[in-house]
Amino acid sequence: MAAVSRRNFLQTGSGALGLTVAAGLGLRPASPALVGGSPLDKLRRRLRGRLLMPGDRGFAEAIAPANGRYLDVVPIAAALCADEHDVVTCVDWSRRYGVQPVGRTGGHSYAGFSTTTGLVIDMGRLDGVSVDRRHGTMTVGGGALNANVFNATVGGPLFLPVGTCLGVGVGGLTLGGGIGYNTHWQRLTCDHLRSSQIVTAAGELLDLDSRHHEDLFWACRGGAGGSFGLNTRFVFDLAEAPRQNVTFYRYDWRGADAATGVLSAFDEILATAPAALNAVASAQAVPVGRPGPREAITVFSRGQYIGPSGELHDLVQPLIAAAGTPVKITLTEMTFWDVQKIFASAEAEKHSFGDISRYARQPVPQAVVANMVDLLTRCPSRSDDANGSLWSLGWVGGPAMNSVGRTETAYVHRNVHTLWRPTPVWPNDAPAHVGNGLIEWTNEVIDVLRPHTPDESYQNFPNRLIRDWKREYYAENFPRLVSVKTKYDRHNLFRNPQSIPPRRSKR
Repeated sequence: MAAVSRRNFLQTGSGALGLTVAAGLGLRPASPALVGGSPLDKLRRRLRGRLLMPGDRGFAEAIAPANGRYLDVVPIAAALCADEHDVVTCVDWSRRYGVQPVGRTGGHSYAGFSTTTGLVIDMGRLDGVSVDRRHGTMTVGGGALNANVFNATVGGPLFLPVGTCLGVGVGGLTLGGGIGYNTHWQRLTCDHLRSSQIVTAAGELLDLDSRHHEDLFWACRGGAGGSFGLNTRFVFDLAEAPRQNVTFYRYDWRGADAATGVLSAFDEILATAPAALNAVASAQAVPVGRPGPREAITVFSRGQYIGPSGELHDLVQPLIAAAGTPVKITLTEMTFWDVQKIFASAEAEKHSFGDISRYARQPVPQAVVANMVDLLTRCPSRSDDANGSLWSLGWVGGPAMNSVGRTETAYVHRNVHTLWRPTPVWPNDAPAHVGNGLIEWTNEVIDVLRPHTPDESYQNFPNRLIRDWKREYYAENFPRLVSVKTKYDRHNLFRNPQSIPPRRSKR
């Protein structure tokens, strides 16, 4: 069969591309008699929303991912869906013509999994949020962002524990687990999921909960997006916001020695910390001044305590004992919602990044922390917009998180201590050696950390360099996820380089 160019598909709608790609996917190809005219014109006529193609106004903005590493991945079109019926239309069209469909809300996939050379199905207009205070629930559209949820609850008696970046989609956050500054005392976002609606590869619009399609509902609580379908609605059980003041703290230090002391002491604090403490610790390489690279490290720990300031002061006192008096101290009681406003971060200017994360089940030896900090002092780029940082996210352990078993949901990372994450960032227009150097630095940090941590990594921080991602993201839950995938998407319509594969047919 003669090769058919992407341009021909766009302009003439040749059915040959659908036949070729569908055959490679194991999909049923469209009949040549049904492919007359432009397939994209057919899709456009059926949509209630808009269909944008390269060259159309708004196309570049509609497809641009948050991670600049994948800016050059351009789809044949982007469908701006008006409702869930548009999503069904796009999935049916994609299946018929053998075109890869990829859902998009916030576009924040760390590994660029919200990009494709196929069809982008943008659900950003499905962003409605409604709160039922009587029943303590929230209904969230599949395209809603953290900002939509925050705005719907701020100042009120109920809330949903979500992430900190307001521009991130609640759907993607939930499907991969969902961590943030309230996880340690209120569990994951996906632990609050009561039900969901999903468009499957067959174009069916299914309602999921613990009694209906319970296997797929299980997979939607930690199995990550991009494998099973497109979730168009979520219903969550909300948590009660504290009525009494809570305590916010932030301590800042400077220097490599302080970084080692703070990160190690923070690790020890987490070993026995009550669920009421929700905090992080971080060290970042900054531009080198006269004192030299070891002093050009900024360090901080911050968080909230669901309780009075005196109790929090005693909990975090080991940080000062390990690193000395901070250069800046903030420890104050305020309303719960005032603290959440501090944590909520607006959409940053888009840049490139390549984080890798590792869960830990126990404190990492201080000598290992010192080795990671030494690598931070040798970070190959340390400007304001191109640098490396080292994080300990102390949200993921404790009694609340561990009240759910490892196999009760697809999110398997229970009974852990913290989540370590080296974070490299650089401008999208930086020379290639800048990004390459920071990625190599990240791998070196992980090599130091790997022997002291289990082979588990957060699936919502995916990285294409993780070779054994099946084990690291899903561990013992992976075989069941394969079974769910095989049942609902046997021909692998929804896929990316790290999506759940269907079981191969025995012949």
